[in-house]
Amino acid sequence: MQLTRHTDYALRLLIQLAGEPGKRVSIADIADAQAISRSHLMKVANELAHHGFIDAVRGRGGGISLRGSPDQINIGAVVAAMEPGNALVDCCDCRLEQRCGLPGVLAQGMRAFRDTLSRYTLADIVKQPAAF
Repeated sequence: MQLTRHTDYALRLLIQLAGEPGKRVSIADIADAQAISRSHLMKVANELAHHGFIDAVRGRGGGISLRGSPDQINIGAVVAAMEPGNALVDCCDCRLEQRCGLPGVLAQGMRAFRDTLSRYTLADIVKQPAAF
């Protein structure tokens, strides 16, 4: 399983916001810090806002922030919201379809993958900076 770049950017954005609690951050600042296209990051942020993971405020003084605390944002839910529901294999024209059990095995693996991600929150994956 490989996550799409869209999901990767969504997770990066959430991790960055978790490191700046209670602060509204501009898309431009995150895009520059992560070396990501601003327009692509804007699409990611819009989708995260649509799914309720972040708040977005437009205009002067606007920006994005986490909608809840990092311990309320489930990684499995983020990945499920951001990833397309595409099957891992396309069996449409396969001549082995009648005697092949691969789709079932892959579906089971996908469930295990998503179940594992669902055991973690954003708080679990954000490393705290070392104290000096």
